[in-house]
Amino acid sequence: MYVHTTRRRTWPVVLFHAMGAVGAPLLIVGMAYGGASYAVNGGPGSSVYVGNALVIIAFLGAFGTGFLSDPDHPFQPLVAILTSVLLAAAVLGVAAAVDDETLRSRGESTRCTVLDVDRQVHESTYTDSNGITHTTTTIDYKHKLDCAAGRPDSMTLKKKRADKGERLQVTYDPRGRLDPLPTDRLERGSTWSSMAYVLPPVVIGVRLLVLLAAAWAAARWRRLVRRRSSRH
Repeated sequence: MYVHTTRRRTWPVVLFHAMGAVGAPLLIVGMAYGGASYAVNGGPGSSVYVGNALVIIAFLGAFGTGFLSDPDHPFQPLVAILTSVLLAAAVLGVAAAVDDETLRSRGESTRCTVLDVDRQVHESTYTDSNGITHTTTTIDYKHKLDCAAGRPDSMTLKKKRADKGERLQVTYDPRGRLDPLPTDRLERGSTWSSMAYVLPPVVIGVRLLVLLAAAWAAARWRRLVRRRSSRH
């Protein structure tokens, strides 16, 4: 059962939870964007690894931001978990959006003939704390290509895009930082990249609603206590 606390809220406490509602998601998204941009646009050497490391840190940090939410509301645990998962998905969306936009602006399009399509099945197995073994199966389709530009020579996708002998318009990164993609896929965008624009405002909005609801409930509780005190 939810029991309301009567402690007075101080400005540092309010600012701390406001940071969890607004500042933390913006910081996480900014870190993901910076890392993804550095990975695809940075100089030679370790820039790819440093950029990807920042994206991974942002992904993991997204789950920690839920602990900055206001605890003085009964929905806080649910909101913290839900918005943290959404923020982690937004990090992946930001990385996908950066990759897509970079490939649009820097990529070169070429006409390719599909030489063969190799269906690849990948299985990963892990055992949980209860001793139950879980197996996850993913399928990729490696399209072997003969392109007018001389490259790329292959393109791996989650879905089969063409059969042997068919032609595709493919966009590739001349710097080799990004995997090639069908040109029409870049034109219409992807679900992951759309998440980069949709999920962060949702996370901030939901967390602010809970923060305001907790502040309103605390103010209402204090008014009720003052009324009772004035009667005695």
